[in-house]
Amino acid sequence: MARFSPNPNTAHLIRWREWGHDAFRIAEEQDKPLMLCLTAFWCGFCQRMDEVTFSDDEIATLSNAYFIPVRVEDAQRPDIDVRYNQNGWPSIAFITPWGDHLASVNYMDAGEFGDVLVKIHTVFNQQKDELRQAAVAVQRAEEPALESTPQSRVRPSAVAEISSALMELADSVDGGYGRDHKFLHPEANDFLIDRHQATGEAKHLNHVALTLDKVRASKTYDATGSGYYRYSSKPDWDEPHREKLLADHAGLLQNFTRLYVLTDRGEYRRMAEEIIAFLDSTLSDSASGAFYGCEDIVVPPATTELGAKLGMRDVSKTFSIVDETVYVDSNAQTISSLLEASWALGMPECLDRAIKALDFLWNVCRTPDGGMCHYFDGEPRVPGLLIDQVRTGIALLDTARVTAGAGYVSKAQALGDYIRTNLANPTGGYFDIAYKGPAHLRFPLTLLPQNGIAATFFLRLADATGDKAYRQASLWALSAFTEDFVPYGVYASEYGRALAAYMSQPLLVTLEGPAGDPTLRALVRAALTRLASFRLTISPAASSGAPAMYLTRGEDRIGPIHDPDDVKLELLNAPAPADR
Repeated sequence: MARFSPNPNTAHLIRWREWGHDAFRIAEEQDKPLMLCLTAFWCGFCQRMDEVTFSDDEIATLSNAYFIPVRVEDAQRPDIDVRYNQNGWPSIAFITPWGDHLASVNYMDAGEFGDVLVKIHTVFNQQKDELRQAAVAVQRAEEPALESTPQSRVRPSAVAEISSALMELADSVDGGYGRDHKFLHPEANDFLIDRHQATGEAKHLNHVALTLDKVRASKTYDATGSGYYRYSSKPDWDEPHREKLLADHAGLLQNFTRLYVLTDRGEYRRMAEEIIAFLDSTLSDSASGAFYGCEDIVVPPATTELGAKLGMRDVSKTFSIVDETVYVDSNAQTISSLLEASWALGMPECLDRAIKALDFLWNVCRTPDGGMCHYFDGEPRVPGLLIDQVRTGIALLDTARVTAGAGYVSKAQALGDYIRTNLANPTGGYFDIAYKGPAHLRFPLTLLPQNGIAATFFLRLADATGDKAYRQASLWALSAFTEDFVPYGVYASEYGRALAAYMSQPLLVTLEGPAGDPTLRALVRAALTRLASFRLTISPAASSGAPAMYLTRGEDRIGPIHDPDDVKLELLNAPAPADR
């Protein structure tokens, strides 16, 4: 069901349809192109376009007469968004009934947009036969998979290349990445924390600390309502766009928890606790145990005649709305972060909260073929996206790690097997979708960020099960990308983390003692910084005894270790992996 601006508007008078084969069938029957409107729940320009452009009588008339209007939200259909989004939201793409992309535009007022509608209508009718013939030729041809990169070995040097590119983007004054718009990018922070642990270089950790300190002290942090806005239009973080996404808070919670463990600075603990409180107060569905997608702070239009004419907004009448959709990928990410916080911060309520949310995902959001759907809004919708499978798989493995509960690893295996069966690209990597739809959905994509997360999932699954086939599955994801990583910028972070992990030996670090104990954190801190040549899995086992740590490599078990000063690399001498 289409959702519109919460401010007064008549955009619903346009006869919007859902994306799908039916929309394209009707378009062909009526001999009209589709007008695909990509929106975001929290997008201010999308709201304004509903209020001004799509509420214009002439625009509604032209849209209904000349086009088959289709409306899609980016969070609900990331598979469509990645194929048709042009430079942000709203994106309006015009598509022939046979699936060819004609043109795209972003926000426009009614006058400009009306001219575009007339022009597209004219061009379509003038070139209709040529467009139809071109589409038939494509459909008759053998369609190669996009991203058909030959299988090859990974390049270990890519980790350093990604790190260097990221540090080139790092703003040494205001923190964050880039010198213009500033997004939170917690995944980039995690990558740099990894690099600090691996190299011992302070610059990586220092930049993460600078970034989070600057964000916390800026207007991007909502000091009144708590939580963090998605991005700022200014590099100093003081001109935020007022949407708060669940995925960002899951990532920031992980950032703050890791910084607290590594630095023992109490302010990072407080920042982590603030995020947990925000999740519980604003984005929590108490009935299901899951979390909502986002909160948006809406600024309504000015009510004066002059203000309305000038497009001004009334900042004195802002109000909050929450997208109560449960998105599987961001919920799974939140579960993983809460599990980490449960032992690092000594907050057992986070463990209970994570398990309740995970139970909801597994019991309600799975599809008949055993995979995960993408979102739940009263019923599970959009099955077969890669990102939901890998995020849920990681959450299952994290739960097994923290609880030692039976069955979580086997459930993760089921998702791993689903991915290998339904999403494997024959030439390397994993497709973003397990199906083919109309238009550009005919072509599945092999996307680098998602494959980085998939590689991490499979590598961890190999560690948890001892099954080398999952290590090969990790390599399959990594080896699809061997080119220059600089153009990817911060979006190569997840890939860099996975590749670095793949090139190291696994080491299980088992903890015993009270959750949140400072000595326990000191033991973990020593392991993270002194044993960084290994791929560490931290497995806490809560007990009332003295804090202790055990190290397990293969058949060898070392411990108990009670003193952080006793954690030394000399304890372990492992050979490099044979299949690099």
